[in-house]
Amino acid sequence: MGALALQIRGDLDVRVEAVAAGVSVFFFAGALGAGVGGRLADRVGAGSALRACMLVTAGCLLAAAALGGSLVVLLALLAVAGVSNSVAQPATNLFVAEEVPGDRQGIGFGIKQSGIPAAIVVSGVALPLLAIPLGWRATFAICALGPLAVALVLRRRGVRASTGRAPAGRPSRALVLTAVGAALGTAGPSALGAYLVASAVDVGIEEGTAGLLAALGSAVSLAVRVSLGARADRRRAYGLETVVMLMLAGSAGFALMGVHAIAPFVGGALVAFALGWGWPGLFNLAVVAGHRETPGSASGVSQTGIYVGAAGGPAAFGLLSSGLGYGTAWLVVAGLTLVAAAVMWLAVRASRELHALEGV
Repeated sequence: MGALALQIRGDLDVRVEAVAAGVSVFFFAGALGAGVGGRLADRVGAGSALRACMLVTAGCLLAAAALGGSLVVLLALLAVAGVSNSVAQPATNLFVAEEVPGDRQGIGFGIKQSGIPAAIVVSGVALPLLAIPLGWRATFAICALGPLAVALVLRRRGVRASTGRAPAGRPSRALVLTAVGAALGTAGPSALGAYLVASAVDVGIEEGTAGLLAALGSAVSLAVRVSLGARADRRRAYGLETVVMLMLAGSAGFALMGVHAIAPFVGGALVAFALGWGWPGLFNLAVVAGHRETPGSASGVSQTGIYVGAAGGPAAFGLLSSGLGYGTAWLVVAGLTLVAAAVMWLAVRASRELHALEGV
């Protein structure tokens, strides 16, 4: 939706902010379903949950290509896909927790979380290669082949069907703070995914080049997530401290994007992608490491925060940018990312206090 926003806007004759609101609809629906989705994943098992989610996602992409004649229809399909994703995210966390050896889970979560920037790479490359010559509808239909292929592979692999895990209890203060920090920290990167192309064009970058910038930034983020996961395995460092540092560094990238010039914008976008959005693998690793008995349910709580930020970020950015311009909006994102780092540090302290009490 973010990379193809200008194409969809022209076809449906709506404002780009209205198209980007689809990103908010997707994640808002996910926020409503994440808690239940995490408990569902724990109950039915990662394999069953993931297969169903892949089929629903592919169906939504195909329906959007065939029926998306109005923005309302497109938004409704995005809501369904968002609920599906709210189950898929904790299910993939559960999959890594169960199927990957403990001393390799850092790189496991790094690879798992690389799916998100990898999808943005596909979207950015699809803009000049598919969407511009063929249109956004054909691009959606072609991209439906991805989840269909995953569903087929999961069916053949025969992933375990049920975990039989006990229901999770009330989330701890540390987990709640973690979710709040994730909500604040996700708002900026979500706006990055939704508005990078449009704001890059506003700075003076060609639309096709802007799509390639989104792809490059996402590729850098992908590499950072995997390398940080491998580093966590080597050091046996499975806490949130590194997440705090990445958020602090990422805020500088968002600030550079507020400069209305091509060079700082490009550099800031790459830093924002690499550092400001390079932490989700470590984040999920820390949540699962702290909740080994109910990783799906705990991930559902933390994922709710991510979805809230992902839903609210593009919506708030759209309001700010339409009134004050893209530059000011990116500066606000930089400040919000600093606040997210502070809240995440409070989560680190709360977690340490909880572990100290449990040790006593």
